[in-house]
Amino acid sequence: MRLSRRQLFRWMGWFAMANAVVLGLVGLRYFSGYVAGDSILAWVYLITVYFAHHVMVAVVPLFIALTPLVLLRPNRKWVTVAAVLVFALLIAVIMLDSLLWSQSRFHLNALTMKILGWQSWFFIAVIFLIGLIFELLLASRCWLWVESKPRKKGRLLACLAVFSIIVSQGIHAWADASYYVPVTSVGQQLPVYKGFTAKQQLRRWGWVDPQKSREREMARRLSQNLNSAADRVLNYPLNPLQCRRDSGMNILLIMADAMRSDRFNERDSPRLHAYAAERGQVFAQHFSGGNSSRMGVFSLFYGLPPGYWSSFESLQRSSVLIDQLQRQNYRLGLFTASTMYRPVALDRTAFANVPDLRLQTEPAGDPAWKRDQAITAEWFDWLDDWLYRNHAGHHPEQAFFGFLFYDSTNAVSFPRDYPHRVTADGAGALAQKFADYRTSVHFVDSLIGSVLDDLARRGLQEDTVVIITSDHGEEFDDSGAGLKDHGSGYTRYQLQVPMIISIPGRAPSVYRHRSSHYDLVPTLMQDVLGCSNPPSDYSSGRNLFSAEDWDWLLAGSYYNYAVLEPDQITVTYPHGSFEVRDWNYKIVPDPQVRGDVLESVIKENSRFYRQ
Repeated sequence: MRLSRRQLFRWMGWFAMANAVVLGLVGLRYFSGYVAGDSILAWVYLITVYFAHHVMVAVVPLFIALTPLVLLRPNRKWVTVAAVLVFALLIAVIMLDSLLWSQSRFHLNALTMKILGWQSWFFIAVIFLIGLIFELLLASRCWLWVESKPRKKGRLLACLAVFSIIVSQGIHAWADASYYVPVTSVGQQLPVYKGFTAKQQLRRWGWVDPQKSREREMARRLSQNLNSAADRVLNYPLNPLQCRRDSGMNILLIMADAMRSDRFNERDSPRLHAYAAERGQVFAQHFSGGNSSRMGVFSLFYGLPPGYWSSFESLQRSSVLIDQLQRQNYRLGLFTASTMYRPVALDRTAFANVPDLRLQTEPAGDPAWKRDQAITAEWFDWLDDWLYRNHAGHHPEQAFFGFLFYDSTNAVSFPRDYPHRVTADGAGALAQKFADYRTSVHFVDSLIGSVLDDLARRGLQEDTVVIITSDHGEEFDDSGAGLKDHGSGYTRYQLQVPMIISIPGRAPSVYRHRSSHYDLVPTLMQDVLGCSNPPSDYSSGRNLFSAEDWDWLLAGSYYNYAVLEPDQITVTYPHGSFEVRDWNYKIVPDPQVRGDVLESVIKENSRFYRQ
């Protein structure tokens, strides 16, 4: 039967809305273990975002798939059959995906389908066949509805859907800028959902003051024990920490953004090289948990895989390392040349419970090298104040935790008159950029050197554990795969970073086992903070000095992840496919996907969630 295109589009709209309800019911499993917030705003957001999200999930695929068919062949039978097939398949996939998510916190893709094996295909086939019968009945009812009801009701429902989208995204934008956990914790439960953010715009308009909002919400969360909201979703740590203040050592963590491992050498970073030879324990095969700042920093402060990031960020659950430092009355001096909130989101992850956190270095418009100089000077002033308070008896024997995060190596920034400019080895823009990058490494090395000299001058060298590392590496097509910068691939140039630790009383040494950012938190918790729990209670890593090679690592980016094994790298992609590469980043033509490793990855990615 040939119908007008308008009639067919109208039926498609009603059929999509009916399936939005069905998909909403199927998707309830994504919220297993989730408890909604206790505020009216949180409930308004939950209702509007759940309705709006499933309308989008139903409407967008249907209209993308069927619009060409309606335009080219406006036939009721063909359109109905095609729509039934689309939703039967969509229901089967979402049902399997929701089951996988509730058990492992992974979504369905080619790699997880390979792990699940033929059982997953059988499950989808059975649900698809059941879905076909159901969707045929539903399609018939929708045709009866369209033929008997006036058009204005459809427009009213469409307006309601658009209204829900606007309201939910508006609430999310405000909540994100205001650190309002009851709202931000909802969206990360939904698949393929991305909440709208507008922190800078809201700040410019004067609608939100992020600094004041953060302090207000943190006080409210702590006074009302609202960390229990995170505890209802997360089981982190697995057991209460058993710690005693054992060493009383200060801790200074220094990070140079985007400094890769091979730039730790006598020419590009002479101060670090000399310091390591004199006092350092160097981990020569050390890997970050990400090829981007967000996941690299998260893996360092939590010792957990990147799959946990969205949950910890939306729930504003701090790191057990920072929690324990605060319990042991460490004074925190936290300085970052870039902002705390973008892209690493330290303000709502590791430092979520730190009061009066400075969110950015002013003036924000200064080049990175000036901001790096600024945080170095501010660190010296902060240390003056810490020493004064200790010596004056205000906080006797109070240890400090310092954090310096330099940005020049990431921004490839240095003063124009910097005397140690590196000359390009070859012609072309990429060779020049690499030379400038090496110059920026040398510049940051000089700043870190001044910090280390200052510690020695103050007589703090024997009382301070110093860690020097990076969040990720940087690539200039070194692998020959056409990759540049960071976040573009999982090569050793983007993943392998320096790790230099100086623990007073330990002799300088070089460790050549495979280590990772996952291992820092267990090392500090055990060797400095006196915690007797096994690392598995709070981390996926182990003590760095155990000298154990990692069998696999899960590394993340902003949009995908990779499983790193000693002999191969399995890279996933957002559209669901995957590929296996060797460590020269060449495609493995006949790859061996190791099911036991991938099952371990899935287990580790869900171990700290409550079931």
